[in-house]
Amino acid sequence: MIRIEELRRRHWPAVARIYEEGLELGTFEETVPSWEEWDASHLRSPRLVAREQEVLGWAALAPVSSRKVYEGVAEDSVYIAKDTRGRGVGRALLEELIRLADLGGIWTIEARILFGNHPSVLLHERCGFRHVGVRKRIAKKRGVWRDVVLMERRSPLVE
Repeated sequence: MIRIEELRRRHWPAVARIYEEGLELGTFEETVPSWEEWDASHLRSPRLVAREQEVLGWAALAPVSSRKVYEGVAEDSVYIAKDTRGRGVGRALLEELIRLADLGGIWTIEARILFGNHPSVLLHERCGFRHVGVRKRIAKKRGVWRDVVLMERRSPLVE
């Protein structure tokens, strides 16, 4: 039975391990940040982990800007352990992240997905995100220019 819980400091070793598994596949980062760096760069809530006994995945929101006019706009991160992918963990996390974001006054969630990460694009489509477009050669990872798929979801609850 998968449980979705609030991500806490004590979960960081498992979260960091899952983050590291995603370095090659879908993250824009080159290395796993420290807890302090990650904590400072993400909204306080929602931050989630999916667990059975072990942490299977995590999801969180980061602000897209410090400008007041964008205070209700956040970018999502959803990471699933390699051996857990395809079991619905990502969808459970993203659906709960969306629900809590709506309740917390987030009016738009953005997803920036490295081109070619089809599972992430499909996950976001299934959770109500729309395609905004593809930003060509906008991200440089390990010396290689990468295209980025930009998707977004507008909350129906926030006016």
